[in-house]
Amino acid sequence: MTIHVTTNEDIRRAIQRGLRLPVRLVRDNVLEGPCASDPEDHCERRCDYWNLRGRERTQFRSRFHDVIDALKSRQRIVVWTSGLWSDRLMLWALCAWRLRYRPEHPDLDIVVLGDAPEDGFGYGFVHVKPADARRGLDDARALSRTRVQHMARSWRKVSGRSPVLSTEGGRAGRVRKDLAELGTHQAAFFPRVDGSALTLSWVDELLFACLDKDWSTPVDVFMHRSSAGEELRTGWGMRIGDCFLAMRLRQWAEHRGAEAALESVPYRTDRPPMLEARYRLTAVGDKIKRHGLAEIAQGPPLPVWGVTAYDPRAPWVVMDYGTAHQRIQRLEAPATKDAE
Repeated sequence: MTIHVTTNEDIRRAIQRGLRLPVRLVRDNVLEGPCASDPEDHCERRCDYWNLRGRERTQFRSRFHDVIDALKSRQRIVVWTSGLWSDRLMLWALCAWRLRYRPEHPDLDIVVLGDAPEDGFGYGFVHVKPADARRGLDDARALSRTRVQHMARSWRKVSGRSPVLSTEGGRAGRVRKDLAELGTHQAAFFPRVDGSALTLSWVDELLFACLDKDWSTPVDVFMHRSSAGEELRTGWGMRIGDCFLAMRLRQWAEHRGAEAALESVPYRTDRPPMLEARYRLTAVGDKIKRHGLAEIAQGPPLPVWGVTAYDPRAPWVVMDYGTAHQRIQRLEAPATKDAE
């Protein structure tokens, strides 16, 4: 018996239409949010991150455990994937978990389908036809034990307690090219040090650049007519989607109560998250926008794979952001901006 597994909805549909085969699906864009090397821990973290409750949580767990049960079995497993980083990351995870449950025989076959952006960052959509799936089944190739181990190590690095570009345990510049690409993506969610000043993460800076003292919905922020708005749409919107934007705005509004950087009011609560509330900068938020962070705890914590950005207990910050020497290290001494 062969069990077919994929992490991409477009590929799942092509398999079902082209081959009429059952396929187990775990659809989850792990380019954002937490992950863990342990599969059970990973599943719960993802449910919590997406705030899944009731039936939604049960369905996600059920689909996830269907895949885990396949990885535990002695059956032939064919993993259908794409060139998107969201799918490649999950392939690393599947390799790590297959190796965990079947250390003597961590056999997996893979099929790579669909087109993907040159840099691999896209929001899960690939162009694939049923005929591609029919041809793909003939092109399935077995991963060697060495290759499975290599991908498993990559997953452990991504889900580890230090950022990918961390200087702990060695020089950050020595990471492989593929991990360096992912590390650069991860770094965009962490606050930065500019000289002696502590500034917002690159993604948060884009959000704040599209906000002022007038009320804005997440849609308004996303469609803001500015270079920051363009970057959110064409850059980060294509990587992590617009739901992250709405969630992050809500986190800023709920963080620190009366000292929050944003305030919010309900708007169209019967509509999707992008319209359910409106936001604007508070005096604190305006100060952060103009002068930077007074302390790392001003920002709401944000899990990014195995670590958390804006965590005062583990104050990771980006040094030399946007350069070839970019790295992430722990903040050793308070970095502040003169807000006068």
